[in-house]
Amino acid sequence: MTPDQLLARLATTLRREIGPAVEAEYPRTQAFMAAVVLEKLGRQLATAEAHRAADAADMDRLIADLDTALTAQAVPPAITSAVAQLARGRDNAALCDLISALYESRETLGAARFDSLLGRVRKTLRASVDRRMEFAA
Repeated sequence: MTPDQLLARLATTLRREIGPAVEAEYPRTQAFMAAVVLEKLGRQLATAEAHRAADAADMDRLIADLDTALTAQAVPPAITSAVAQLARGRDNAALCDLISALYESRETLGAARFDSLLGRVRKTLRASVDRRMEFAA
């Protein structure tokens, strides 16, 4: 039995057997809430590997898109450096540094180019948030 299946079984037991058997209102409510938490944790565990793979694929696409966008026109060195760091690190800290570099170079880039680059980063962030919401709902 996988960990997510175990959590689902525990949640079912809490919801169908333990919760209804408890007479006091507060402990019964706690049993039902524990079932909800276990279900969410189980879904998070069940989707974790697929989400990691999707996050990595999204990061690959983001870096490729940024490389293409940045070679089309000259950009400030801070942005070039931030994209290179993102390509090496592929982590949230490097992504935050890129966003900071974009904002710091906003005037140099111009409104349209800034919005385009930031919009591309936001697309990747939105996809990650959407994946995390799958098990939060």
